[in-house]
Amino acid sequence: MPSIKDKRVSHLRTICEVHREIHDILIETPNLDDKLVNQIIDLLEEAYRMGKKMNYKLRQYKNNYDEGWWEETRKEIVKEKLQRRGNNNG
Repeated sequence: MPSIKDKRVSHLRTICEVHREIHDILIETPNLDDKLVNQIIDLLEEAYRMGKKMNYKLRQYKNNYDEGWWEETRKEIVKEKLQRRGNNNG
């Protein structure tokens, strides 16, 4: 199994999207221990909140340096997200 550092990170993905994908997999995978799933979901929600706080602080420090990024790349990101979710559901 490749290590985390061996994986390439796409510039089009966000940490929040990865959290959502993990959440979806946990919810959609049958025969998982409910207690374990709930513990992992709690951790994912905590990580999601941490990511939001980090994003806010980084924007504050850099005076919203990337304002407009979402508007420029939204269409492509949404398209890829829907494709991934379609692959996960089919």
